[in-house]
Amino acid sequence: IYLCGLAHGPKSLTESIAQASAAAARASTLLSKRQIELEPRIAQVVDENCDGCAYCIEPCPYKAVTLLEYMREGTVRKTVEVDESKCKGCGVCQATCPKKGIRIKGFTLDQLAAMVRATLEE
Repeated sequence: IYLCGLAHGPKSLTESIAQASAAAARASTLLSKRQIELEPRIAQVVDENCDGCAYCIEPCPYKAVTLLEYMREGTVRKTVEVDESKCKGCGVCQATCPKKGIRIKGFTLDQLAAMVRATLEE
């Protein structure tokens, strides 16, 4: 979505036309590509933190997180697995995990905290 003209804020007709032209140019650049590659925003398990508590499974609205049990050194261990085809990157799993065992690619807790700090500084 590209805002321009009076949708962007009060301005003269000349400014509105100039902004509309710039917005159209940006949109045409994007639309001229045969294919648009998007960075996937999906959940990713942090193996060293995930203890298989499964707090992230039930809240997932897309049912993209499942519990796995496996044997390691004669002990049954648990972890979660993300079905990338179902995950929409909403972040509910990250918000519910008490151990920081699952995160959204591109949205680490440090990045989210920095965004909140920047917003509060304004």
